[in-house]
Amino acid sequence: MSELLMRLFGHRMFHKAVAQHTNHGGVLDVQLGFAMLRDRRVPLTSKLMALALGAVGVAVLINLELPLQALLALMLPILGFAGDFVIDGVEGVVGPFVLASLLLPHLAPEPITQAIRSERAGLPAPVSVRN
Repeated sequence: MSELLMRLFGHRMFHKAVAQHTNHGGVLDVQLGFAMLRDRRVPLTSKLMALALGAVGVAVLINLELPLQALLALMLPILGFAGDFVIDGVEGVVGPFVLASLLLPHLAPEPITQAIRSERAGLPAPVSVRN
């Protein structure tokens, strides 16, 4: 019963805390970041900087997880090692792209970010960025 309550209220609390930031145009708009990674108007330097910062963030996260992963590998030798290998592999490949998509709207030039954001919302692009 307690698990059910935690699942219900935990989900609601998380949704209320994060929902306003994940909406279109919010601080944590991952879809905007992925759209900006694919867009040719965003400078390559901004994309590479976001990917590099994402890789550094994931490397720090993996290093912070090492003590817990070592304990798990000692307690469950085969499962711990296999699970650690799989989780770190997925985290190392997907993590930098997710973090880069969160960072790119803040690293790219503001006019380009606003143009892509308005195009995704179905509005005309600002005058300064139109072709």
